[in-house]
Amino acid sequence: MSTTKEKVLSFIQKAYPNPISGQLISSELAISRTAVWKAIQRLKEEGYEIDSIGRSGYQFKEPPISKALLQEQLTTTLIGKELLVFPTISSTNTRAKELADQALIGDGAVLISEEQTAARGRIGRTWNSLKGKTISLSIVLKPDLQPAKASLLTQLMAAAFINSLPENDSVKVKWPNDIVVNGKKLCGILTEMSSELTKIHYVVVGIGINTNLLVEDFPEDISSKATSLAILQNQTIEPNHLISQFLKEFETLYLNFIESEDPTPFLDSCRKASAVIGQDIYLLKGNQRQLAHAVEIDDEGQLLVQLAGETDLTPVFAGEISIRGLDGYI
Repeated sequence: MSTTKEKVLSFIQKAYPNPISGQLISSELAISRTAVWKAIQRLKEEGYEIDSIGRSGYQFKEPPISKALLQEQLTTTLIGKELLVFPTISSTNTRAKELADQALIGDGAVLISEEQTAARGRIGRTWNSLKGKTISLSIVLKPDLQPAKASLLTQLMAAAFINSLPENDSVKVKWPNDIVVNGKKLCGILTEMSSELTKIHYVVVGIGINTNLLVEDFPEDISSKATSLAILQNQTIEPNHLISQFLKEFETLYLNFIESEDPTPFLDSCRKASAVIGQDIYLLKGNQRQLAHAVEIDDEGQLLVQLAGETDLTPVFAGEISIRGLDGYI
């Protein structure tokens, strides 16, 4: 059963972009104006950025992620049926792993936040976000797969995201875990696993999406390397529809993969949208840099490259390797 605080939150979220009066909330919930005010103060203390607009009432500063709206829109059978939404969090992946380690969260559970304060990317990189202008989302999975196949879920997530966009011709996959537009990063994906030699306990697949960031929101040293959906589409992005469509696409690809163990459908999407296949690139490991030509993504999800001066193809494992274009990020 929802608490008064959660009901008040839902009213304000559903009213966006318009304000909603405290009197209307009070009447609809049959509670006092004081109870409404106290609920809003608690929400603000938890990290929700709610403005008081004079006599007009209460309003979110940015398009809010709403658990109630997501539950109305989701048509999935597994992914997102268990849904945790936070205004702010250190890292959705970290929290998902903590809950999975304690068996407090089930297969297909989804954690979403409008802000991360201590997020991690591949190879120990940090990735943080601006509240209300990004989506941080992690999915907990408990697949009956060999652990070696878990890395394929990174590319499954990339394919699901691209498939969920209505206009995606310019959206590309920078192997293994970034989604880019015109050479600029739009999303980053991080897959983490708890397993034994032959058994997966759980996999957490996380994605950070730049939704409503504007050019001026990016630090100067990042503005040439990153972009957002709002910049790409020249409009404000409604996050709940985007999330529900993405989770629907993810579930379709995931359930088909679990049943068939055939990654071809999502790997073909990643191949078609690849930002690196056919390109000369640098392979980076620590301080080392090696020139190569990206040829193909194989059925194991590995990038096959032709190293400079060699004729044979060499598989590249995501692990500790990063790739860069010859003249920039990609």
